[in-house]
Amino acid sequence: MQLTLFIPDLLPPPGTERLTAGTAANLRRIYGRGVVTHFPAIDVEAWLCQTFEVEKQLNWPVAALTALIDIQPAESGFWMRADPIHLQLQRNRSLVLAAPALQLTAAEAAALTETLNAHFAADGITLNAAQPARWYCTHSDAAAITTPTLSALAGQPLPRAQLPGHWHRRLTECQMLLHEHPVNIAREQRGEPIINSLMLWGGGNKPAVPGRHFSHVWSADSLAAALALQSGAEYAPAPNTAAAWLGALSGKTASEGRHLITLDQVHHATRYEGPEAWMQSVAALEDGWFAPLWAAIGRPIEELHIVASNTEQCLRVTLHDADRLKFWRRTPNWSALTGIRS
Repeated sequence: MQLTLFIPDLLPPPGTERLTAGTAANLRRIYGRGVVTHFPAIDVEAWLCQTFEVEKQLNWPVAALTALIDIQPAESGFWMRADPIHLQLQRNRSLVLAAPALQLTAAEAAALTETLNAHFAADGITLNAAQPARWYCTHSDAAAITTPTLSALAGQPLPRAQLPGHWHRRLTECQMLLHEHPVNIAREQRGEPIINSLMLWGGGNKPAVPGRHFSHVWSADSLAAALALQSGAEYAPAPNTAAAWLGALSGKTASEGRHLITLDQVHHATRYEGPEAWMQSVAALEDGWFAPLWAAIGRPIEELHIVASNTEQCLRVTLHDADRLKFWRRTPNWSALTGIRS
């Protein structure tokens, strides 16, 4: 069996050198015994698209892919995500909060898009809240918009938008409508973040998905699910632990297959809660995933790949069965792995 584990933001966040000592001993042991390759930082969506050999259009065509599992049919035309977000004002900048930090319900999403669609009907714009956290826009003149990915902006300062003037106007009108909406008034009274803007991103037409590198994909990520569907891989939600995943394997095909697992807990904790939450999430992964996977090398995992990143870099380790026996290789600290200067 071959297993690739993709964990965005698993590497220590910049500026947390003093917090990382001694964390994730089994993960660092895996990195110490395996072959480590360094890469520039990469967004979640870019890594997934490249892994499945999806070509970039003006943007990574995330909307056209996820629409295939959210909206039927979605085989043709231009698609753009218009996801609900909360802009959190901090001094002279705005931080982007999106799912799962918002916990928006289907009823709330339906009420918000009904108001916005009524206002923008004259412009021919229709928002489809296919899922509470995933909204879509199919307006043709949005095809010229180039945007960052949502994962790149999650919990980060909002950059100056490079939107055409008429889209700036529409977004401003959208923010005004949302500000006084009953849904947001009720959320504010409950102490929940309000939906005060939209994030336009992931625009494109349905791409080809030629990559056939995995027989099984386990993930909570909608893009990973869509790519699995288009590539012919079997798909299931990511289990909570390695033990649960190993227990879910059944039959010779699964036990000898090529598996991709994506885990997003550290990404969400880091981007929305900070360094202490990063430490807690990594500790949970150490107990739930890295320790059991270390024990499973050779039985049943013959080849393990772990792809880890933060906002500055990305590391990939490849560990084979024989590498586990290389006891003379020391367990590196985070500074040695990532080049952090303490």
